[in-house]
Amino acid sequence: MTRFTPVEDASTFRRMAAAMWRSPSDPSIYGQMDVDATAALAFLAEHTRATGVRLTVTHLVARAVALALRDQPEINGKIRFWGRLEQRSTIDVFVTVATEGNRDLSGARIERADEKSLAALATEIADRVSKIRTGKDASYKQSRRALASVPWYLARTATWLSDVLVNELHLDLTKQGLPPDPFGSAIVTSVGMFGIDSAFAPFVPLARCPMLILVPEVRPRPWAVGDRVEVRPVLRLCATFDHRLIDGAAAGRFANRLTQLFATPDLLG
Repeated sequence: MTRFTPVEDASTFRRMAAAMWRSPSDPSIYGQMDVDATAALAFLAEHTRATGVRLTVTHLVARAVALALRDQPEINGKIRFWGRLEQRSTIDVFVTVATEGNRDLSGARIERADEKSLAALATEIADRVSKIRTGKDASYKQSRRALASVPWYLARTATWLSDVLVNELHLDLTKQGLPPDPFGSAIVTSVGMFGIDSAFAPFVPLARCPMLILVPEVRPRPWAVGDRVEVRPVLRLCATFDHRLIDGAAAGRFANRLTQLFATPDLLG
């Protein structure tokens, strides 16, 4: 008979995840799209040379998502009080990062991402990530310390209470590591460094954002150019949408806008 042994050294994120998710009953819809990254990669190289700011495909995606949301403010929403639909007044993008040698997860919430230049967005992300990884981010340290002190049998209650305080009541508990609306309008997660070329992720119940975008590895793929086929660098964007806020038509318009932005990356600067 299979035996089970409690995992005593689980990471903070694993402890939270085990407590938050329940049996499947969510409205998630999934979609993916291939984007010709030729122009985007050339733009990244030129922009980095011109500004000295190291840019990545993830920065481009975060910026493109923010601009696409600005064009469709109706999908920049949130559901509170178990069913009330609300629209955010700002576009804030949460970019996840690996911490503790890829053992844990955290991230940087970039406020008003649509109002910042690509270089400014990249600089802010780099600064926040550096502080998190070097232990200089007070909010990150406080939240991890608080969560680590919660026994496993109280973890679900603690995450539920956190959800109520920061998402339902919008209390500002930043000093405790829990800012209001902690994940903002969209979550952007890069998995390309792991050699993954397509993947989907579930929503974090505490997030309350309408979309989660995964950024896989750019790979050479056959691409139709007129009546011929060429090998081009292709980015396969993978998304999870909250069907309560985003239907197929809205997701299609959002995808088309992303395609346009990647075809003319100067618009992302």
